[in-house]
Amino acid sequence: MTAPSAPQVNSAYLIWEDADHETWWLARSHDEDVNYVVARDSITAHVLVLRQKGINKSYKVIATIPMKAGDSLESAIAEAKRLGIKWIGSPQTSAIKQSVNRWRFVRWGRIAVREVPLAIVSLCVGIVLALIVSAFFIATDMTGWTMVVVGTVFGTFFGWVLKWVADHKLASLTGAIGRFITVTGGATLGAMFTVLLFLILFRA
Repeated sequence: MTAPSAPQVNSAYLIWEDADHETWWLARSHDEDVNYVVARDSITAHVLVLRQKGINKSYKVIATIPMKAGDSLESAIAEAKRLGIKWIGSPQTSAIKQSVNRWRFVRWGRIAVREVPLAIVSLCVGIVLALIVSAFFIATDMTGWTMVVVGTVFGTFFGWVLKWVADHKLASLTGAIGRFITVTGGATLGAMFTVLLFLILFRA
């Protein structure tokens, strides 16, 4: 491990240290009990300015810099440092707040697009399971709310199975909780609505 590069003074407010080896942060600064970090977003083409107040607190995004093809990373880091200093002087600056809101919108949009195929697969699995359960109950003349409950339970169980597959086989962006909601929710809804449809049709 090489020794850290000498801190670079950028303003009277913050003294930045640039990373000289591969790490998750590009630059960082410590100001009393507050840490400022410049880092790249792994989902969108943005450089982020993060602020952490207290060692045990989570980081908060306070400014973002979008990067296009051909943009210099060094220039984006310099701009991030400038925005970090500007945020200290005026946290409510509209341009900075708007950049963060735009970044959140882009990030969640990309996450949604990545998760759509998994949600569709889960929904289809729930529908297929519901068709099997409904066919069995109809063949045995046992229609009613029992059919709905059993179909929903089957959907939930196989949603959990799909969640396990997503955890171990698929690259998902939303983390364990997001994958659980996506696959279990999709399978459960598919099963429940399909069984309800059969219940309505065969009770009519």
